[in-house]
Amino acid sequence: MSQSFWQNLYRSWIWLGVPVMVIALAALGTLIAGVVGLMKRSTLSKVPLAERQEVQFAEAGRVVLSTEGPLLSNRAAHVDFELSGIDGEKIEGQRVLFRARSSGISKARMERLTYDIPRPGRYVLRMTGLGAPQVGDVNHAVVFARPHLEQSMMYVLGIVLSSGLFIVSLVFFLLRVIGKEGSDS
Repeated sequence: MSQSFWQNLYRSWIWLGVPVMVIALAALGTLIAGVVGLMKRSTLSKVPLAERQEVQFAEAGRVVLSTEGPLLSNRAAHVDFELSGIDGEKIEGQRVLFRARSSGISKARMERLTYDIPRPGRYVLRMTGLGAPQVGDVNHAVVFARPHLEQSMMYVLGIVLSSGLFIVSLVFFLLRVIGKEGSDS
């Protein structure tokens, strides 16, 4: 009698499972490092919360304005932003429809607006609705970054798939080991 492909795969999983788990863990580590590196590489400028800030852009193109602060903080939630050139030419900001959020152990970042920077140079960022300065303002910032939502989503998809592959491989490996021990007695 011939056995099915799945039965052969199950029987071989004792020696196939370990390399698959190692490959899945290596992919998982690489993808996590990649998404963290992407976040760092995409950051162009970071300025503290203040009613008026000067921001320097080295190149023209689309940028994303995000607010950053401690987890669960809403300090910048009701702040409005206006970006203009040094000469006073206003740059129109577009609201982000799908606000990407990222958080670490102590800080969270949320996308708010996108701007099309027409040329490299200095710009003025005005923030309204800040109110009086607060003690915790040093923990908050406004971050300008290159758009990276699509790349981040691809990394997240890869992380989910490699995690799933590792978990499925581990479960089948343990089932095979436990099943083999159970059949020996």
